[in-house]
Amino acid sequence: MTGASGSPRRTFEWIDDAIPRYESFFTVEEHRERGRALAADRDHVEYEECGESAGGETLWAVTVGEGSRSALLFGAPHPNEPIGSMTIDFLLHELATNDELRASLDYEFVCVPVADPDGVRLNEGWFDGPFTLSNYALNFYRTPPDEQVEATFPVEREDYSYDDPTPKTRMLADFIETHRPEFIYSFHNAAFGGCYYYLTEPLEPLHDALASLPEEYGVPLHRGEAEKFDAEQYDNAIYQLWTFADMYEDTRDGDEDSEDALIGGNAYDYASRFEDDVLEFVVELPYFHDPRIGDRTELDRTREEVIREGVRHRQTLAEEMRRGVEAVAEYLPDTPMAREAEGAVYHFEDEYEAKLEWAESAAETDESATVAQQIDERFLKQYHLLTYLGMLLRSIDHAAMSADEEARETLVETKAALEDAFHERIGEMRDHLDYETIPIWKLVAIQARAGLLCLDYRQNRTDT
Repeated sequence: MTGASGSPRRTFEWIDDAIPRYESFFTVEEHRERGRALAADRDHVEYEECGESAGGETLWAVTVGEGSRSALLFGAPHPNEPIGSMTIDFLLHELATNDELRASLDYEFVCVPVADPDGVRLNEGWFDGPFTLSNYALNFYRTPPDEQVEATFPVEREDYSYDDPTPKTRMLADFIETHRPEFIYSFHNAAFGGCYYYLTEPLEPLHDALASLPEEYGVPLHRGEAEKFDAEQYDNAIYQLWTFADMYEDTRDGDEDSEDALIGGNAYDYASRFEDDVLEFVVELPYFHDPRIGDRTELDRTREEVIREGVRHRQTLAEEMRRGVEAVAEYLPDTPMAREAEGAVYHFEDEYEAKLEWAESAAETDESATVAQQIDERFLKQYHLLTYLGMLLRSIDHAAMSADEEARETLVETKAALEDAFHERIGEMRDHLDYETIPIWKLVAIQARAGLLCLDYRQNRTDT
């Protein structure tokens, strides 16, 4: 139900006073212990251990609420994205202790604060700061696609099937089969930029509220180029969530790159087997932002020109990374980090070529570019590549620890060259950007309020 103007019935502004002023992100162990302690303290909270991850980490979930509907919340599906884990922890404690809030939401909340504990462990080096571009990138870890939670749900199509989920994905799939959620909140976040949203369907009555929410905390909407350059946009900074069905259709259209990338589905793909009216919702938030990411002032340049310049700069860095990978590939350890760092180099090279082709052919790229689009293309998307360079540097360090003298010499020389490339680009960003680190509590507030807005709307949308 919405108000007469189309605004949400409730805005949940009181959350600002309830959220702790966090100084760091909780570790995997801290999240697990906090969930266990909450359940021990509250009879209406259930803590459940759900086996082990591939790396031997305990998988667990916490459930609260006795509503007639079910909501599945899971954090850190990408392990470099811990904001959502903090948001789930806050919501769990609030729902457990705030009887009025819990009673007002007709949901059972099945919560997995850390969906990928193996990967999160490899990011904990930056969780307590310093929160800088360099420290984040040099302690960054991203799981390879074929091991990611939101890419390995079972799927079945006429001429394609996938049924090899990781243990962490199997846990979520079991919850989906058992609880049949109608609302899935998958907590993701970007590293640098502004706020934007993904939905599996438009929610027009909420679009204005969602667009204005981050500004209350000094976080701009992301006005640069879309993360997926040809994504369907429902509204300002609100995009359609890409699903397996979309990727599959690309292969039917003859896109060989998409066919090679097919693995499994996301949570929505799997949940829609059991519940027709399911929605998946994602709020992408940055740790760092430059106010210009929200600046729509037009430049005397086209979007195509700005995209081309940005891609060319990234291609130069990707070429340096590829030369480094080729020099040390035979020595790199057989770890997920090394495999992802190595594979990402070739993935991004292909992606950049595809983006150039799109920019040359899409009618909308003939429009004037904005300040936000220029900042995004020139610097923020390059920073994304730098995080993968950070993984490559860590993998080279790992290899050097057990290498013989000849191999170590190659590894050390390659690492030195790549470190020069890394610090040159980081220095360039510091010189050209006026970036700020966003306080954790503000990011949690945005994600918590956005999720509650959606939950409240969906349970009351049939009211008069």
